[in-house]
Amino acid sequence: MRLFSNAVVRTFAPSSSGSDAATLAAATDTTSAAASDAAPDSILVDGETIVAVGTRAELLDIAASESSTTAALASAGGIGATTVIPGLEIEEIDCAGQVLLPGLVDAHMHSVHYADSLTDLDLSTVRSLAEAVEAIRERASQTPFGEWVLGSGWDLNKWDDPRYPDRELLDQAVPDHPVAMWSVDLHTLWTNAHGLEIAGIDDVTADPFGGEFVRDDDGQLTGLVREDATDLVARFIPEPTREEQVERLDRTQKLFLSQGLTGIHDFDSIASTLGWYDLREADRQHIRVTKYLRGPEVPWAIETGWHTGDGDGWLRRGGLKLFSDGALGSHTCHMSSPFPEPSAHASTDSGATTELDEASTAREPSEQETYTYPGTVPEDVLSSEPADANYGIAQMSEDDLFDNARLATEAGISVAIHAIGDQANHHVLNVFERLRETTKEAEERFERPLRHRVEHAQFIQPDDVARFAELGVIASMQPRHCISDLHLLHLIDESAQLAAYAWPDLLDAGAHVAFGSDGPVEPANPFAAIYAAMTRANISGEASTSFQPWRRLSAVEAFRQHTVGPAYAAGVENRRGYLAPGMDADFIVVDTDPCVAEGLDGSVAVGGNTAEFEHDGLLGYESEKALFDHAEAIRDTTVALTVVGGQVKYQA
Repeated sequence: MRLFSNAVVRTFAPSSSGSDAATLAAATDTTSAAASDAAPDSILVDGETIVAVGTRAELLDIAASESSTTAALASAGGIGATTVIPGLEIEEIDCAGQVLLPGLVDAHMHSVHYADSLTDLDLSTVRSLAEAVEAIRERASQTPFGEWVLGSGWDLNKWDDPRYPDRELLDQAVPDHPVAMWSVDLHTLWTNAHGLEIAGIDDVTADPFGGEFVRDDDGQLTGLVREDATDLVARFIPEPTREEQVERLDRTQKLFLSQGLTGIHDFDSIASTLGWYDLREADRQHIRVTKYLRGPEVPWAIETGWHTGDGDGWLRRGGLKLFSDGALGSHTCHMSSPFPEPSAHASTDSGATTELDEASTAREPSEQETYTYPGTVPEDVLSSEPADANYGIAQMSEDDLFDNARLATEAGISVAIHAIGDQANHHVLNVFERLRETTKEAEERFERPLRHRVEHAQFIQPDDVARFAELGVIASMQPRHCISDLHLLHLIDESAQLAAYAWPDLLDAGAHVAFGSDGPVEPANPFAAIYAAMTRANISGEASTSFQPWRRLSAVEAFRQHTVGPAYAAGVENRRGYLAPGMDADFIVVDTDPCVAEGLDGSVAVGGNTAEFEHDGLLGYESEKALFDHAEAIRDTTVALTVVGGQVKYQA
């Protein structure tokens, strides 16, 4: 057994009052028959399971009653050090008075893309088109002749000269290498003539349904490839060997553990499926993974008997991911109102996009770029010709989404559908409504819940908020998208009164919400995501940038969506999400308490967003400064220890 002691234990166990003080008392009461009023400071673990939560004295009594001989050898010194407890078969780990919390889980992660982003060229910090091209040229100079130059993370919205990139500069700077640079949102690919040639794409190649080869006014390819069309280029990019992919995933999981993540829901392709299997077989998997399928994997999955919920405690089978639309930055999310631009192809598009487009000429910011949401987009900004208006891209029709979702559900596979735009979300909810009877029959046949999800759910029509709860659909959301999109929100028609990044709206309606990062689109650090949910302001802490502060979420409520939310989404809410006897021993030790802060009214420290505090967005803090001080402290949290399955998997 292991005893983790000398900690401020926050269990986040369910309680009717919603306060963590009551939560802790409830956890203590269930720990032993003679529970005291003292707050728990220790957790006792046997194997991969929590035995008890309580005071050190109480847990030593429990350990003594279950031990027989002598303690194992122990080391000494500092956080995570162990000491010998004579007469007990127990290893004590001193948490040095820091805060012990349930392990955090990222409910939407692309592990292979994240691993690749740690190896490939990172363009997230470049601030101009010229700087991006120079970085690509420099990487090409270090790459063997003729091999692909790969990278990601570029965002022209953050460039000093925000203009669409194209292949002309790449062709000049890197003529002897094919180039593939993913936008920060992974929905657009920027390539050169060499890359297009290898992929067999020319000026007369037709756009696939749900995708686009961007062309200039003369019909020539610009080198920008959007949405489903990216697959026609990406399939020619050599993948790492299986052995290389395993090493990349191993390196990536260690990063996640250092950030307090004990699990992820992985939405990448077969490469990550095989990679995680290999790590599991080699006994090198240290983080829990719920693995989701992509469309091309479904025939294989059905043939091999893949069912949602199968697997073990470390590698669990999730559902199928489908796509309804694209992304906000790429102007490809499916909206009920058009984007404020003349057309989807015009060279004068707003610079506000998170996609990989290279620009051909410098320009002054267009009029619509000066508007900030909320604020109605002027009618003269929109095209006078409806045919030219861009409502985004519907990557699949509602009927096609339903047919694919039904096929998976009938096979015992739940469905997670990417939907960012409000019209996409509306169609997806229609799909799940049509799927209700099929889902019920499949759940009875396979004797397990099939919990369908919407991935992102960024913009929702007001009447659709309640439908998430009514249909039992999980809203899988990423708080950092809100603050990363602050410079893009002028693209949304305020007159539509959409629920934007509406976590509290969904929770108040009774819907289940699960938080993640969409990494590497956003950094994986979950504490920065909690900051985003609390402030809805830019990552640097400028309160003046807060977007709809009445939709802020308390620190504890945001934390729950990173613990209880993903556990429910994966169907393991009886094993994970909070700390209590019988639950999996997944927890972290950190230097910042999300439950207590100076200037925070203790009566609402854990209660979430009550109507009393919604009007000013202060969440029970005495001032905006007090709120931001706590949020920034959480953002900058340092993880001292990460424990998964009762084993220390990371130690600072």
